[in-house]
Amino acid sequence: MAKKISYRHQNEPKVRMKIRIKKDDTVKVIAGKDKGKTGRVLQVDRETGRILVEGVGMVKRHTRPNPSKQIKGGIAEREASIAISNVMM
Repeated sequence: MAKKISYRHQNEPKVRMKIRIKKDDTVKVIAGKDKGKTGRVLQVDRETGRILVEGVGMVKRHTRPNPSKQIKGGIAEREASIAISNVMM
């Protein structure tokens, strides 16, 4: 969830982080529970300073079955975003 902006600062431009890491780069995790793992960058969010790395930061999500969209219910594992400061090229 994005950080809430006070009413006073609503019209000011958002500050975007300068990030040298881009999609499809290979990075190594240097901090956190997945320290030492390497993976390919799937997504970069410059506004929050977080990235999505393949096979790193796995979390479990409970999904409800939806037959019209061919979604099976159960517990699914997927990647969660991690801070850019926790990875290196």
